[in-house]
Amino acid sequence: MAQKKRWWLAPCGIDCSKYSIHLRTENELAYWKTQNVDLNKIRCAGCHSERSETHWSPDCKILQCCVYEKHYEFCAECGLLPCVITKDWEAGLEHHRKAIEKIKEMKETGIKKWF
Repeated sequence: MAQKKRWWLAPCGIDCSKYSIHLRTENELAYWKTQNVDLNKIRCAGCHSERSETHWSPDCKILQCCVYEKHYEFCAECGLLPCVITKDWEAGLEHHRKAIEKIKEMKETGIKKWF
């Protein structure tokens, strides 16, 4: 169970297994259809998937910094947490704030123990 949870937990703390873009719910697809977006592009395999079209937001600043530049699995591994990137991101939406709180808790507890 912990390995599955670890796979779907994004570097920022969002549990991607619960999001409608990953799940491709009828409501999600219906919304994007009204926006004239190719429904084949409405999918996400998560931040730990292969870096390809299957990631919803490959230009994400957190993904860029944490995974691509610093080669971390989670922002909890970074000595700079909270940083400008995470502070800006968490200020946008409530679920972003909760995700960063989760990552801060992970940092305090230790990643292995947190899982």
